[in-house]
Amino acid sequence: MLVAFEAGGLFRAIILVLLYPLIFLSGEKMGLNMMVMICFFGLKAENFRIGRSVLPKFFLEDVGSEIFEVINQGGKKVGVSNLPRVMVESFLKEYLKIDFVAGRELKMFCGYYVGLMDETKNMHALKQVHEGKGSLDMIGITRFNNIHGDEIFSSCKVCFS
Repeated sequence: MLVAFEAGGLFRAIILVLLYPLIFLSGEKMGLNMMVMICFFGLKAENFRIGRSVLPKFFLEDVGSEIFEVINQGGKKVGVSNLPRVMVESFLKEYLKIDFVAGRELKMFCGYYVGLMDETKNMHALKQVHEGKGSLDMIGITRFNNIHGDEIFSSCKVCFS
């Protein structure tokens, strides 16, 4: 909602609110794709500054002090997100000092976001980390409680949810 309102304007935010029941009923993955499409379609890529200015305030509210203690233990820090990388990368690198961010890439056309997410680039980055490009002392942080089923977290020294 914040991206739709701050970057796209009031009209885009109203559309997102009106379509929310449909987004909610469509499931998590399809709902995320729909929200990203509504929020990012037609935005100029070079003017997207909300990921650096406004979103970190809301992301910091969800980060506990325990995570800062785990991150300060050292090691290679890898951030993995289902959200578009452009939304989370500056927060993870500037505030949490994450070394590598793997997020879903947004497709662009002539410098404007199309609103579609490219799955192949994210999968390639995750494979690089998982196949040994990362170190043995990686720290994994996720919002999910069941992290043992995810193969990316199997190579992490510390996993925190």
